[in-house]
Amino acid sequence: MEDKALRSFSDSPLFMVIDEPVLHQFMSMLTERKNELEANPGRKLTFEFSRSYLDSVRLAFKNQILKGENNLHQLAHLLSSCFFKNKFELHSNVIGVLPDSTRPFLIRERLTREMLFSETDLDLGNHMLNNFRYNHDSQWKSLVLSANFVEYLPTIRGTQGINRITSRVKAEEEIWNKVTDEIFQIDQLLRRDKQLQQYSKYVKDVFGVKIVCETDEFCRSVHNTLEQDGLTQLSWLARSRNFMNKVSPVEFLETKDYLFCPPEQKKKTGWQAIKSVVRWQDHMFEIQFQPLVNYYMELDHMSEPSHKSFKLNRDQFRQELSRSIPLYGFYRSLLQMIFLNKEMSFEFDSVRVVITE
Repeated sequence: MEDKALRSFSDSPLFMVIDEPVLHQFMSMLTERKNELEANPGRKLTFEFSRSYLDSVRLAFKNQILKGENNLHQLAHLLSSCFFKNKFELHSNVIGVLPDSTRPFLIRERLTREMLFSETDLDLGNHMLNNFRYNHDSQWKSLVLSANFVEYLPTIRGTQGINRITSRVKAEEEIWNKVTDEIFQIDQLLRRDKQLQQYSKYVKDVFGVKIVCETDEFCRSVHNTLEQDGLTQLSWLARSRNFMNKVSPVEFLETKDYLFCPPEQKKKTGWQAIKSVVRWQDHMFEIQFQPLVNYYMELDHMSEPSHKSFKLNRDQFRQELSRSIPLYGFYRSLLQMIFLNKEMSFEFDSVRVVITE
């Protein structure tokens, strides 16, 4: 049963954060219990967890998230070293809206490689925000994160037309939602059900790199270079700088062109890029090749209602799914309790959750 459960996760980006024995056991147990409840409706089951076990699961997930992010940042570092000749700076960026207003903010801070590889992206963003407060109506209020990402900025002007490279981990702050989606194979469900296909974008998040180019033509040129002959270049560079002992080639699996496509195929939002899914070091990544003018447009919108509405619609979809599939709702509550460190015993229909010392 465990191998079967793990195989269902192996093609998902979430697999990057469950490749650890404690998590294998945890995910397999949850999947087995889900299957048991579905096969025997009305049967009473008890989920019993000790606090020490939950602590070990949380720690394992945190370490594996950091490991997955490290792979993402290693890839971004390799790309930056290759295209910027190893001359670049790191910047951590956070975006949000000031409390009780519609005024957006962006905070940027220099970052060292040691800091980048020692903390999760979400922790980096929240640590930055903790240094700031906003005074509204004579009250100091905390800032709220809407989005955060890391920029790799060249210190010299190159010949490839690349303005910057960014990396972003999507949805790590909602890992408990992602685990629930994987256990119930929501992405496969959405692809099978035509009425639900419109929601598939809400549950298919990946670890992503963005290569921002000066012009549309540079986007196409850099994409072609990386796909055709940049693979050897990257591997040689990594070995020559002792960056990694062994580097696998970047394998392009899928490419969707939203930049040079016919007008009727372009995104209605105005977003433009060449978007590829690649496999590197046995992990899946999304690499976007985006023109600079479109990058700035997207940056401006990250704190606006359109960006918030995406999360709102995604959350609304999950709420509706919880009502139509009560067991899915139970698992969301269970995993939210586990990952948000709010241990509490509770009951749901025929299921009882018990937390022991």
